[in-house]
Amino acid sequence: CVGVISKVNILMLGFTLGISQGCQPIFSYNYGARQYSRVREAYRKAIVAASIICCIAFVCFQLFPRPIVALFDPSGSEEYFQFAERYFRIYMFMTLANAFQPITANFFTSIGKAKLGFWMALVRQGLLLIPLLLLLPLALGMDGVLWAGPISDGVAAVLVLVLGAREVRRLTVQQEETP
Repeated sequence: CVGVISKVNILMLGFTLGISQGCQPIFSYNYGARQYSRVREAYRKAIVAASIICCIAFVCFQLFPRPIVALFDPSGSEEYFQFAERYFRIYMFMTLANAFQPITANFFTSIGKAKLGFWMALVRQGLLLIPLLLLLPLALGMDGVLWAGPISDGVAAVLVLVLGAREVRRLTVQQEETP
């Protein structure tokens, strides 16, 4: 069931990544043209669009985990489905926040801050998820694996939102200073 849930997560993230990649030329072109209000507007619209998709996914993941898992493996036992439902609901709990990281990381890369964009892209998977997958089970048993995803998603979302908001404020100041 871990493989099924990972595939569903990647499918959902594909929409967010598509929005993120589609915005890259808009961010970079308008940033280069010193049209900072357009950069801010595109960033805001991308976050809103991806957040709507993530909210729909969240509702589906919380309300319909069994039918979603059954699409991939309808022959599972009752214990399998019980665990899959629990795993789905916990591991995918922060799906609501999954719009922020890819869009913000790409936003920074697009405006010439590639190092910051790189670290933002890496924060959830490399810096948080993998260590949490190794450490939380020591304290929480199997539940540690389940909670590693939402904890890393939540921390990554807070980090990228703080940095993204700071950059948007900086762009506002730059727009006011531009003749």
